[in-house]
Amino acid sequence: MRPNITELVVNKDKCIGCGVCDTICPVNVLNMDFNSFGIYSPVESEGCLDKCTLCMDICPFIEENDNEYKIATKLYANETNVIYHHELGYFVETLEIVKKDENERLKSASGGAGNAILTTLLDRDIVDKVLTVESFSNPDKLFQFNVFSSSTELNNTKGSVYYPTELSEVLDYVLDNDGRYAITVLPCYAKAIRLAQGKNVKLRKRIKVIIGLVCGQMKSKQFTESLSKIAIGNHRPNEVKYRMKQPTKYSNQYALQFKNTLVHKENIIDWTAYSNKFWTSRLFTPLACNHCIDTFALTADISLMDAWLPEYTKDYRGHTLVIVRSNALKEIILTQNDVSIKNIPYEKVYESQKGVVQNKHYFVNGTYNPIKKLIVLIKIKIQKLSHQSDWDENTIERYILFIKLLEKLNALLLIPKRIASKIFMKGFLK
Repeated sequence: MRPNITELVVNKDKCIGCGVCDTICPVNVLNMDFNSFGIYSPVESEGCLDKCTLCMDICPFIEENDNEYKIATKLYANETNVIYHHELGYFVETLEIVKKDENERLKSASGGAGNAILTTLLDRDIVDKVLTVESFSNPDKLFQFNVFSSSTELNNTKGSVYYPTELSEVLDYVLDNDGRYAITVLPCYAKAIRLAQGKNVKLRKRIKVIIGLVCGQMKSKQFTESLSKIAIGNHRPNEVKYRMKQPTKYSNQYALQFKNTLVHKENIIDWTAYSNKFWTSRLFTPLACNHCIDTFALTADISLMDAWLPEYTKDYRGHTLVIVRSNALKEIILTQNDVSIKNIPYEKVYESQKGVVQNKHYFVNGTYNPIKKLIVLIKIKIQKLSHQSDWDENTIERYILFIKLLEKLNALLLIPKRIASKIFMKGFLK
């Protein structure tokens, strides 16, 4: 039997659920649906063509396909005045952007640059439609990709989303409807679209701009449902806001709001009380994330991220850092009127996500540090346990406590090295 997407990707826990394979399938035998873990996965029906390999040719987790660096080189290496960084990829400019309108900024994720750029692309007739995520207000499917034709419609898409979504429906729309499109996606999704553009002329011609969102890990439905159970005593919310800014706190100390309007329950919880358990432990993180090395969306035309730097996090209103990879888009962004724009050294952009980058490398490439290696193994154990329907919370809590102890031990062991480094630098500078 010839290899297929189920055997090579899904069954090996490498599927991230992007849905591009569903769109590219010429005989429609793949259908995206939530699996038992709460992420999307292709379900295959009968009728697959014996010699067809399209679904595997566009999968971002098939090792034989072009990697992010090779794709990015083809796309951006020949741009005028291009710069290359081993983690940021190719780019022509790095910027800090915030919306001038205070109310609009507060409603947005970070500084609101994403919404501003998408609005500009529509208003200046660079694209006809935007493909991005909106709230669906359905407990079984809280968010989904949709098609937007105006800046007014885009007002419903502000904010960050930590919930699984897939692309098959909106990419089917692109195939069926001529036009110029911009799309906002995570790094692995951007890679899948680029691979698909190499196989499908309509996707290549019609998707004009890909905006990437910096990513450290995805989360399953269970991430949201478990937090909702804590917040409102019900794991089926129909409205969620993941990033509510708090005026008395730092920008990374945000709150989460959960609502179930059917039973009239609503509550806000402080994310800082739960981030260690639900984020850094990799609870409810797809195993496919352990195979992704791309933090900065190397294959996207523009990459957006939070400014996780001390000089910015003190401002609860948020700031967006932007990597621009093409000169044409650079000119469009720099002439926006509704945002404040500053140049920022690319080294600072990298620094803002350095922790995320290092963490990805630990999972993909490993580490020589035996304590960190053990921490990675425990986090993978937590991931796998959270994939099971009968996962035990007490076991997870014990693993998380063990991780904390290991992190403290590692910090203590590094103290002599830091002292020695300071002594050396003092002697060197004399």
